[in-house]
Amino acid sequence: MIYINKKSYPYSEEVNEGILREFRRLLPLTGRVLDVGCGRAALSEAIQRLGWEVWGIEQSGEACATALGRTQRLIRADLLDINRVEAALDQARFDGLLFSDVLEHVYDPLGVLEQYLRFVEPGGRVFISLPNAVVWTNRARILCGRVDYADTGVMDRTHIRFFTFRTARQLVEAAGCRVERVSSTPYLVRALLPLLKRGLSNRDNQSPNPRALIDSRSYKFYARYLYPVEQAIASCWRTLLAFRIVITATKP
Repeated sequence: MIYINKKSYPYSEEVNEGILREFRRLLPLTGRVLDVGCGRAALSEAIQRLGWEVWGIEQSGEACATALGRTQRLIRADLLDINRVEAALDQARFDGLLFSDVLEHVYDPLGVLEQYLRFVEPGGRVFISLPNAVVWTNRARILCGRVDYADTGVMDRTHIRFFTFRTARQLVEAAGCRVERVSSTPYLVRALLPLLKRGLSNRDNQSPNPRALIDSRSYKFYARYLYPVEQAIASCWRTLLAFRIVITATKP
């Protein structure tokens, strides 16, 4: 019998800083980007502030209720229902394609990526982030004989595929894209995130404001002053210390 240690953490919004950094690097270049599996579109909203026009695709009705006001246009559909998505796009084409922590949730990530590339103009950018399966916390657990799933993070119980820096790059290249840059986000302070989420829960076990964490003064201080230091340290050994693998590529 398999026992799963199920812990429940309140949902907390965050912006994928690794992806956002890649969009900042392209400035003043902007365009229209398709955010596939955009969730509540916190990242979409941040990208729009940089001057991009962002279209989102999301299935969850709860997430769509928030994402609707954060995207230029929102398509409510299962990202695997490519015919429905294509009909909703109505021949629209994009300068960028974004999969932020999405492809690890599908059985055929290469097939999904190839399907969506047809909506991207030649020379368009592809932005992909994937959890680093061999981050130091996972290695430590395996050494101790443990493989534990969780509600969030690298070992999210809804993850179907697992990636390393090498296999993430292979995925993008197999889809016919030219990799321009491989970067990452660190996993040092972030390893404490489950503890921080527990702290956001009130005594009645009600869900706190989803933006409570990223709107807090402590988080803003961390993002401005500590994150750059953490990123510099993690970049010295990113295969061990990275949380997300971030790839920017170009469609031929």
